[in-house]
This record gives sequence, C-alpha cells and structure tokens, in this order.
Amino acid sequence: MPANPHHLPPLLLKRSEQFARIADTTTKFERIIELGKRLAAYPDALRTDEHQVKGCTSLTYIYGELKNGLMQFQGDSNSSLVRGLLALLVESCNGIKPEEVARIDPRFVEAMGLSEALTMSRANGFANTLMMMQKIASKYA
Repeated sequence: MPANPHHLPPLLLKRSEQFARIADTTTKFERIIELGKRLAAYPDALRTDEHQVKGCTSLTYIYGELKNGLMQFQGDSNSSLVRGLLALLVESCNGIKPEEVARIDPRFVEAMGLSEALTMSRANGFANTLMMMQKIASKYA
C-alpha cells in the first residue's frame, strides 16, 4: 500500500497518483476537463452567495450535506478547468466521513504535479474550494 502523507481518501489518492504519472501539462488539463463533464447538474437554487467559493477567479459554487453519516457534495463552475478540479474534489469526497474531508492536506496538489501547471489564481481558487469543503464537513464532524 502506497504512503498517504496527505491523508487523501481512496479515490483522491488514486487520482493523485494517476495525475502524477502524466508528464505533459496539456494532457493533465485535458483529463481534468474530462472529469468536469461528469459533474451532475447543479441546482439553480444553490447558486447563492453562501455557496459561492470566494477567492476564485471563476464563478464557482460548492454545496455539501451529511447523508447517512457521509458527506455528499455538489458543485459547479463557469470555467471548464475549474469545473474539472471541482469534480476531482467532489467525486473523491462524496461518500466519506466528514473527518476524512477535514484531514485532507491541500499540498497533495504539489504531489499531483498540478501546482506548477496552474496559474497562481487557479491554484488559490482550488485551495479555497477545498477549504470551503473542509469547513462544510467540519460542521458535521
């Protein structure tokens, strides 16, 4: 079993390792954008200031709730790249305990090889999205 220094849930650990093996930035971005196409439709009723990710250059929303003791997130963004990054987090954090979401170390992005590929504003937006998800999860922990 590989080491998991960033306390990633199983799917995020798997995706992180997959992306780390991709050397080409363009290919990484294409795969991330593909992930975003799988995000479920985000309800218009949740497009509120309360659910908007602050500090993200694109219009990004995240909503989370506890169902049967496990987190369920939904999200959307008007940027295809950010939507893909959001999908990476949403898919990986759905169906896990709130404590597991709260423990994720955001530095896993560096291990994936994304930190140098993302602009500073995109990297900050990604970090802010994860922090917002962790804040939501911590309310239920």
